[in-house]
Formats: sequence, structure tokens, C-alpha cells
Amino acid sequence: MLNEHSMYWETAEMVRQLNERGLVVDFYDVHCTEPIEWASYAVAFVQSDRLAECPAKLPIKKVFYCTENYWAFQNLAELTRLHAFHARTGVWVKPERQTKVSFSDEYADYLTSFGTSFQQRLYSLRPEKHLLDISVAQLPAHVPKAVEPARRNFLWLGSGGAILKGVDLVVEAFREMPDATLYLGGALEREPRLWQWLKPLLGQYPNIVYLGWVDVTSAKFMELANRCIAQVYPSASEGGPGAVAQLLHFGLLPIVTRSAAVRSAHLGFEITDPEPEAIIGAIREHVRTVLDMPADELGQRSAAVQAFAGQHHTRPAYAASFAALLDKLAL
Repeated sequence: MLNEHSMYWETAEMVRQLNERGLVVDFYDVHCTEPIEWASYAVAFVQSDRLAECPAKLPIKKVFYCTENYWAFQNLAELTRLHAFHARTGVWVKPERQTKVSFSDEYADYLTSFGTSFQQRLYSLRPEKHLLDISVAQLPAHVPKAVEPARRNFLWLGSGGAILKGVDLVVEAFREMPDATLYLGGALEREPRLWQWLKPLLGQYPNIVYLGWVDVTSAKFMELANRCIAQVYPSASEGGPGAVAQLLHFGLLPIVTRSAAVRSAHLGFEITDPEPEAIIGAIREHVRTVLDMPADELGQRSAAVQAFAGQHHTRPAYAASFAALLDKLAL
């Protein structure tokens, strides 16, 4: 599991560092309802709403470990995307990424984040903000981008809640661009109502290639990623997506929405208009820009993306950023 998602390794690293500093760690699953003996602890790292339960008089240091946009924003963002998808296609898809209500930020001393200021804007002003560097499961060997073979290949990589993550918008954009190839990485057939819309389109548009679930640590995936020039990820709500961070290591320029809270967006293209039709149009515009960009500039941009990933999206980078938080907490 340590390589399945960045959060698993990061959780293990948190425990390792706390142990190294002499602390004993108890773990409560996010779904656990067992009472917490708050007085037993010197510090609490909480993702759920449970910081509200902690008595204010206790001298416990409280950290809201934030990995997404504010719950009200995210839930509305997904429902809005589902409504827009139905308006365009006549297909209703069930929500997959509705998140639980949490007011822990209002009780926290510190709030961590992986994303941009967009992610933080709806959270309480009370806690001090601390930026963590999200890690990746695979740190591939550095391969300079062969621009010309890669120029026309683009990749969308995502997990559950594909409408929230904009897969429909990417598909609709590439339907009108037969001179560019879109690869879709993710188990989209697990969302049957989305799949019933997407599957016929795969047969109609040969430039849209479905990969299914992919192992980002596999040689096959690395070979494919090295043959792509950019990633397209118009998510309606993220907290600094790990999929984007992973693909940066392959030199894939990000074409992303502002609501995806991608720190490397300045190295690629950021879409600021949240309306689906505007996003589709912006994707086409940015893809055409990439198709027409001089090879030297594309190569330089790809190298800059890889350098950013090497600085901010590795396990050592996460470890250093978490250690800096522990230093702030004087642990």
C-alpha cells in the first residue's frame, strides 16, 4: 500500500518522525467513533471534524491536516459539474467525492495544505498555515523530453469521481482535435453511468485512447508518460492533486483549472473560468498552443516542470516539510 497512494507513505513517515522525536503515536481511523482521551496527548493531527471535541482548556497542540478544498466548496463543485454534465448529455451520474462536513479548522492551531492559496481561502483565519510538499509513489529516472515524438500526446490521470476531475470536459475538447491524442488513465468503468456515455465515444474517436487503471510505477506506464508532452486535469476541486505531481516528474506540462490548486500551474497553463464550456474551449486553446510551440521552448518548459517536481514532489521533500512543521510545534 505504501506505493498505492502518496497518503499511505506520508502517514508512515509522520509516525516515523514523531517516534524519532520521542513521541508514542496512537492512530484513529477517520471513520472511528471511539471517544478520544484528549488529555493523554501532546499533539493531535486530525483530518476529520473531531478537533471540535477537544476541550479548549487542554494544552494540546492541534493540527488540522487538510488535503482538500473546503467541504462546502467541494460538495457544491461536484454537484455543479454533475448537473452540467446532465445538461450536455442527458445522463445523470451519481456523486463520488462528497466529503464530510468539518469545522476542525476553526479549532486548530495549525492548518496544513498541499495546494495553492485557492485551497486555503475558505478555511478559518485562526490557524497558522503550513505548506507541505506532497510526495509521489514513483520517482522515475530523469529522461529529457524528446519533444517532437511527444508533442501531440496528452494524458489525463485520475481516480474516483471522474466528473469532478473533469474527464468529460477533456474528452469533449479532444473530440474536436483529431490531430492530438488523449490518453485516459483511470478505472472509469467502475463508474457505470459515466462509462455508458464514454464507451461509445472511444469507438468513434481513435485519438481518445482508454488505458484503464494504470500502475504509475510500471515500466509500461513510464514509457507512455515519456511519450506525452502535457497533462490535462480540469478538476473542479482538489487540494494539490497527487496525480499531477506524479506526472510532473515525466516533464508533462500542466493544463489545469485554478480549482485544482496545482502549485506548478505557472509552468504550464491555468484555466480560471469555472464554466464547463469555457473550460472545454480553454483546453483546446492551450493544446493548440502546445502543438504550435517551438521545440526549444517546449523542451525548456518540460525541463522546468521536471525540476519543480524534483524540488517539491518527492519523499525527501515531504519529509523535510513535515519536519519543519514539527519544529514549529516544538516537538
